[in-house]
Amino acid sequence: MPSFIGLVVLSAGLCGAAWGWRIGTKRLYRRSVFRDDDDHRGARGWRRRIRQRYVTTIGYALVSALAAFIVMMAIRR
Repeated sequence: MPSFIGLVVLSAGLCGAAWGWRIGTKRLYRRSVFRDDDDHRGARGWRRRIRQRYVTTIGYALVSALAAFIVMMAIRR
């Protein structure tokens, strides 16, 4: 039974991470493809958006894994 709970928590964490990655990258690609004159990938704003993407991904993964763990522990009782 603990291995089943571990698999459920792991799969929930992976699904949450994928969902967080999707939400985190939505805001990155709203620029026009045809405007390359303002492409400053080394700028602080770009790094901040990349960092925000990773924080969002990790946050969604942790919250979904925690929620799955709580649900599994409630069902187990």
